[in-house]
Amino acid sequence: MNSLVRVARTQLYYQLASTIRVGSRTLAQTSEPIEESATDAKQNDEADPLALKEQELAAVQAQLTEQVQLVADMKDKYMRALADGENIRNRSKKQLEDSKIFSIQSFAKELLPVSDVLEKALESITEEEKKESKKLANLHEGVSLTYNQLHQVFKRHNIMKIDPLDEKFDPVFHEAMFQVPDPSKEPGTIMSVIQTGYVLHSRSIRPAKVGVVKES
Repeated sequence: MNSLVRVARTQLYYQLASTIRVGSRTLAQTSEPIEESATDAKQNDEADPLALKEQELAAVQAQLTEQVQLVADMKDKYMRALADGENIRNRSKKQLEDSKIFSIQSFAKELLPVSDVLEKALESITEEEKKESKKLANLHEGVSLTYNQLHQVFKRHNIMKIDPLDEKFDPVFHEAMFQVPDPSKEPGTIMSVIQTGYVLHSRSIRPAKVGVVKES
């Protein structure tokens, strides 16, 4: 009886040991994919932050590019505003200077006919008439002094007389009254001055009335 019990125990032990070995091998085979899956998951977890950093870097780069463009646009607008302001200041300064320089223009134009009258009076008296009449000579002298004094005032205020005889016609300073052919002179040359002109600081306040040579 005891022998049968020992044999039964021995068989049970071998069966249990065999079952344990088979289970161990199965568990080992099953654990390998689990470990591999865990490793892959760990690698994915490690890769995700890197991808996230690259996305964040791209977003920051895009924002930086946008900000750089915005700064460039603002700088361009600022420089344009500075240029516009400088142009306005220069125009205002020029207008102020012109207003000071040409403030007497209207008054000067009113005096030009007075100069013309005095000039005509001087031209109307000949040298023979002055010799024949002392009173007429004294009158001529007084008119001449008045005329010279007036033109000294003109000169102090930069009002200059222009007598463009034999000069090239310039529509800014000259007014053509007639044209005549003259083979001895180049076309466009002023061959006769009917009335002298005047300029104020190089600005024409009265163009000279002239006759011009035309092409034959």
